[in-house]
Amino acid sequence: MVLSPPTINGDFRKQFDFPKVELHLHLDGAVRHSTLLELAEQKHMDLKGAKTVEDVKRLLVCHEPANLSKVLSAFDIFLPIIRGDINAIERIAYELCEDQKSNGVVYFEARYSPHLLSNHILGNFVSDDVYKAGGEVTPTNVVEAIHRGFERGKTDFNVKARSILCCIRGHESWTEEVLAMATNLQNLGVVAIDVAGCSGGADEQYEPCVIEVFKEAANRGIHRTVHAGESGGPREVLIAIKDMKAERIGHGYRLLRDPENYNRYAIEKQIHFEGCPYSSVMTGSVPLNWAAHPISQWVKDGVNFSINTDDPTCFDNTILTDIHIAYNEIKIPLEAVWKCQYDGARSSFLPEEEKAELIKLIMEHKPPNVVV
Repeated sequence: MVLSPPTINGDFRKQFDFPKVELHLHLDGAVRHSTLLELAEQKHMDLKGAKTVEDVKRLLVCHEPANLSKVLSAFDIFLPIIRGDINAIERIAYELCEDQKSNGVVYFEARYSPHLLSNHILGNFVSDDVYKAGGEVTPTNVVEAIHRGFERGKTDFNVKARSILCCIRGHESWTEEVLAMATNLQNLGVVAIDVAGCSGGADEQYEPCVIEVFKEAANRGIHRTVHAGESGGPREVLIAIKDMKAERIGHGYRLLRDPENYNRYAIEKQIHFEGCPYSSVMTGSVPLNWAAHPISQWVKDGVNFSINTDDPTCFDNTILTDIHIAYNEIKIPLEAVWKCQYDGARSSFLPEEEKAELIKLIMEHKPPNVVV
């Protein structure tokens, strides 16, 4: 079945005109299609023959429910356009702030792999087909560039953004460096670590060395979120929570298959779940049956969760289109949509003083009949 995100009109924008928080957004999966086309043309790099923005969308955007590996294969096509280009990396961070502003987002955490955006890893240049015209770009250089883009975005659009650094399944040799950067680059807006899949490894079977890094992150007081229960099952969610000390779960839908542990961790312990409505169906994480979507159950059970986009480059979605799905298809009430912003704010990885300011801003727009 062919799908597309819903169209957002002015009335819908007005109805949901409260400050929004987004916690599960891949910066390297949130690049404008127009920017990719422009950069490809400037560098004389082929995007499989794409000549227009619509061509780029046809190439990259997923329109039918598939599986996670299929969706992530789009990154193999477009990441070479920006990888190793320090100016492009800063640009996409800045443009993301502008895009978030247009959808009413006041705070977001963008996750990315610094290594997948660099051209110089662990002391060596990577393969010949990666852009090197601007010289050496290390993972730390990537974080610095994104911070510059976010700071410019904050000044111009009044949107606050922070970085979550991703380990990548199948690239375990990078993991220790991710931990070191999360430890040492907090002055550059790094607030947490994550681990995610790629087209060659989207199974959530995280190696022992990755699990140990997350344990050490917990010892160091570094915040942790883990992709789990998207392509994997309840077992992977439990490993993330119990062994990897995850404070939040990226997706986590399939924990519902284990009622006992769903009750223990989602309902009783209130672990935060980063829900992504449109993505969840397009990656095959949940069936295309909006009425039975896990988010519907989460609302009934008072689960602590947020609504997020995941990878707009791959889905052509926005936070408003995912809210539209949650409200009009999954049928959660407006009050529950607002509470997702509240839950997102209180589950954010901001320092406590900044978190309190964000919660205060969200509370100032609380619907009158909501009790928190």
